[in-house]
Parts: sequence; C-alpha cells; structure tokens
Amino acid sequence: MLEKEVNRSQSPAEKPYQLTVEQRPQYLYIYVTGENDNYEISRRYWLEVAEHCRRTNSKKILIDEDIKEDASLADVYQLASELPQMGFFGVRIAFFDRYAAHQDLNEFGELVAINRGLYGKIFNNFDEAETWLLLD
Repeated sequence: MLEKEVNRSQSPAEKPYQLTVEQRPQYLYIYVTGENDNYEISRRYWLEVAEHCRRTNSKKILIDEDIKEDASLADVYQLASELPQMGFFGVRIAFFDRYAAHQDLNEFGELVAINRGLYGKIFNNFDEAETWLLLD
C-alpha cells in the first residue's frame, strides 16, 4: 500500500515550496515544487526530507525537484557541504531535476556532497534515477 502525504501546514508566504512524500514499496519518493530557490529554501526542504527519512527509516530516496529558479553557486556549495550532516549518511539518494538548465550546477553540488560523504547521484531522467536507486 502506498502512503502519500502532502505537507501544506504553512502558507506559501511562510513556506516557498510544496513537498509531497510518498512511501513507495522500495523507496521514499519526494516531490518538491516551487518558484524560487536559494540556500534557505533548499535547506528547509532537505531538512524536512531528512525528518521523513528518520521517521520512516528509509535508506533509499528519490527526490523529484520541480523548482524553476536556480540557486547560486555559493548557495549550492554551502548546502551540498552540509547535506551529509543533515542525516543522510547511509542513505542512497537519487536526485532528479526537471529543469535541464540546472544540470551544471547540480553536477557541481553532487561533487561537493559526495566529497563530504553523501551517497547520491544527479539525473536528468526520472526512469534512470529510479533504476540507479534500486540497484543493490
């Protein structure tokens, strides 16, 4: 049975993104959508994802990001540097960004995060992200 949760506890002014969480049979699926992106916005949603991981004891996560605006290089560096300490050690993370224009910045973030101990990969294709995530 799939469990789906949409977190709408705060108004859009207080929370500039919407997070949908779905417990799938083999992994936790996270869909995040919004207009703007920066360090604070990304940090808030990643902390929320980390909390869902802890609560569900999930070791595999697929994040499907649909945020139109790109964060700055400095914001991506700062966030990617902090991700492993947010509670993602031992968690396999597939990150799918719906905006191909964000690819270079995402690859930079992936490199920074992996160099700090995160186990994850960036994808431009949802099916490829899911396939990689489910590899043993």
